[in-house]
Amino acid sequence: MKKINKDDIIWSGRYLDHEGIRYFDYSASGFCFVMKGKKAEAVILSDPDSWSQANKGVLGIFVTDGADTSIGAIPEEPTQRITLTECENHLVLFDSPVEKTVTVRVMKFSECAFGYAGFKSLEIDGVLETEPALNGGFDKLNHQLKLEFIGDSITCGYGIEGVWEKDTFTTQQERPDKAYAFLTAKALGAQVQLCSWSGIGLISNYVDPETIMLPDTHWLMQANWPYTDKSLSLRLGIEPEVWDASRYQPDIVVIHLGTNDISWVRGMEERRLEYTAQLRQLIEAVHRRSPGAAICCCLGIMGEALNDSVKEAVELFKKDFPAVKAKAVLFTQQLESDGIGADWHPSALTHKKAAELLSAALRSF
Repeated sequence: MKKINKDDIIWSGRYLDHEGIRYFDYSASGFCFVMKGKKAEAVILSDPDSWSQANKGVLGIFVTDGADTSIGAIPEEPTQRITLTECENHLVLFDSPVEKTVTVRVMKFSECAFGYAGFKSLEIDGVLETEPALNGGFDKLNHQLKLEFIGDSITCGYGIEGVWEKDTFTTQQERPDKAYAFLTAKALGAQVQLCSWSGIGLISNYVDPETIMLPDTHWLMQANWPYTDKSLSLRLGIEPEVWDASRYQPDIVVIHLGTNDISWVRGMEERRLEYTAQLRQLIEAVHRRSPGAAICCCLGIMGEALNDSVKEAVELFKKDFPAVKAKAVLFTQQLESDGIGADWHPSALTHKKAAELLSAALRSF
């Protein structure tokens, strides 16, 4: 078995390097490689003792014949799905009695709010292929359309494989690859990076409208998005690393935030104006970090109460920055006839419809 250097494989999503381990924690983040051989094994670290069975880290492993690392080559279902139940997980990613050329992709299915994933090592019985295997090599990756999504549970693919009024949330139900963001990237043949966290908002995280009389402001997106992986850094006992924007320069940034704020706004104009102002400020922060990117703001799948406020925030931003490409794409609320996932989250069909609308809108930038 030949040991493979982590920098010789292709990484997607944000990752944090610490003491020789590369942590890939956000939804749909991970790595892929092309090899010609018989076997591939990886060691992935996690923190299972910190979580119940329902909240441990989950990976999807995709193995496809041939050398195609493009997002369009990712099949609808993984070859295997692995829950990280050990502190050090020894995983057989690929095993064949005969030598084959395959593309192996490891994707974080669960979100960064729960069990983490840290790359310790990769070994293969065979040869790692690079330039020919990438349909143009690493250079082509640098010329692909790049998307960044800033969102909440909807972007994470929360509850897609669960059923409303039957299931409660588990990380085993999360499928970011079936969510609107990843599907949009797939439709556009783009690279994609997600910064998403379930329950998160701009003026309040989700609170029960019937019983909670104060906003939950302990972990808002404005305090999370600027860092590589703030939650993980705090768990590791290190100072959070500010994300280096030069590592991934998006062409389009999509902001999908407000669903959880609705639970606090409750139709009150003062709170609505606060939400609008915070979204306007986040749009500007995104622009200042990625000045060459177009910006799209979305909302509506789990409630349309702040849709007009999203449009207003974009218009306020454009008054100050008229040269920046920015737009609002507003969704209609999910239909029960399309199926409802766990905890009243959108189904795979609802996500597919949203992706069709969004991808068409992004093409017109």
